[in-house]
Amino acid sequence: MTRRSLSLILACVCLLLANRPASAQIDIKGIVVKHLTTSRDFTLKVADQMPEADYAFKLTPPQMSFAEQMVHLASDQVGLLSPFTNAKPSQSKPASMGKKDVMTFVRQSFDQSIALVSKLTPAQIEQNYKGFGGQQTGLEILMLVLDHTTHHRASAEMYLRAKGITPAEYEF
Repeated sequence: MTRRSLSLILACVCLLLANRPASAQIDIKGIVVKHLTTSRDFTLKVADQMPEADYAFKLTPPQMSFAEQMVHLASDQVGLLSPFTNAKPSQSKPASMGKKDVMTFVRQSFDQSIALVSKLTPAQIEQNYKGFGGQQTGLEILMLVLDHTTHHRASAEMYLRAKGITPAEYEF
């Protein structure tokens, strides 16, 4: 092969790679759906570890109860994802703050979020929205949903530890 032919082939390969869209390289929606699914399952494990009798337990009086932590992390997903739908978030609550109702609510909230995220387009993920704290890209909103869930689930794990329960091993 001549040097000129090799240079031409290399130039063509570089052009093909350079013209490849960035979204084809990383499936952001797929990654977020995968992690939301893992987060749902792990959050339900944490919720299941707390005995029913301790769902009203608070570490200190001004804090949310264990049940309220679980409900908050689940219900806020709808509000945080609302810029994608342009819908006013509804403040739904479980039928009761009992373990069974809270766990059902958490599962349904996560399933709703997973369904919404699975339908997002790359353009929606790249778009700017007015969201929590100002302008954010769709990607930043998705990161906030995951971060918010992790924050409140970690708080709930402290409630378990205060009751002498070792939380389930972290899953990512």
